[in-house]
Amino acid sequence: MKVLVVGTGSIGQRHISNLMHLGAEVAAFSYRAAEGAPCSSHAGMRLVENLHDALQEDFDGVVVANRTDLHMDVALEAARRKKNLLLEKPLSVSLAGCDELQALMGLHALVVEAGFMLRFHPNLVWIKQYLADGALGELMHLRASVGQWLPDWRPGTDHRTGYGAFRKTGGGVIFDLIHELDLVHWLAGAVVDVTAMTRHVDCLGIETEAIAQIGLRLESGALAQVHLDYVRPGYGRALEIVGSIGVLTWDYPTGTVSLSRADGSSDIVHRVPSEFDRNTMFREHMAYFLRRLSTPELKPSSSLGNAIEALQIALACHRSAEERQCIKPKEIDFHFKL
Repeated sequence: MKVLVVGTGSIGQRHISNLMHLGAEVAAFSYRAAEGAPCSSHAGMRLVENLHDALQEDFDGVVVANRTDLHMDVALEAARRKKNLLLEKPLSVSLAGCDELQALMGLHALVVEAGFMLRFHPNLVWIKQYLADGALGELMHLRASVGQWLPDWRPGTDHRTGYGAFRKTGGGVIFDLIHELDLVHWLAGAVVDVTAMTRHVDCLGIETEAIAQIGLRLESGALAQVHLDYVRPGYGRALEIVGSIGVLTWDYPTGTVSLSRADGSSDIVHRVPSEFDRNTMFREHMAYFLRRLSTPELKPSSSLGNAIEALQIALACHRSAEERQCIKPKEIDFHFKL
């Protein structure tokens, strides 16, 4: 398989390494290199100088891993040239271009995967099946949270100059930590109402929101709370799912799922394999993308439709926080822009 990776930041470098590990022939376009800045490379990887020319080559797939506000332009150009796509999250900073991208996907029968790698986390795959089996009873409510002190995210870089610091480039916790919004949707169903409050934190020196508290009403009637932040001392990620006959609690750092019952008993019911690490999710998702290139009839693990739905929820969060009212994601206009 021949794959072009667009963007060579931290996520682009991860995708390049995983693709090469999986035996793909990899080329990459670096915005840094195009601007004359040094760019780290990988042995056996080809660095292309012109993105538009590269998109005319016979690549089997294109991984869009550039800055969020540039995702859609690259995705549309690649789709017009009949290239299969793996799109990093979030899809964009607005819904502009989504209709055309969906039309091109259908017209050219393109394989498209959205970069929600948490769908490959072993604990969450187990939880997904447990809920599908009805083993937790009627779903009542969920709480999802993730946070980490932003300056600790990427050692050696200045968080005040990165994309996360600026709204126009897709920064802020609502876009940056959109995985939790997708996770609630994936596990518990469609989101019909959104309320959100956000807070800026002056000591971070960024213009984007650093904390978001989000309330979601699901189509099933269940409720969800999502907490996202750039301020937590030390990394934390967790999920609690309350059903009529039990409570599931997922803790990312320990890689465990616990089940609490009405009688007060509690057990660890699932653990990640000993060989699991964070990159396992990215590598397995990329391997699945490559399998879909060979076998297009395979269903997407996370579709373009999923990416658009997550983006609608994120935009509804922004609008709710600004207007201080409940917003329906499906009513977010395709021309709505931050």
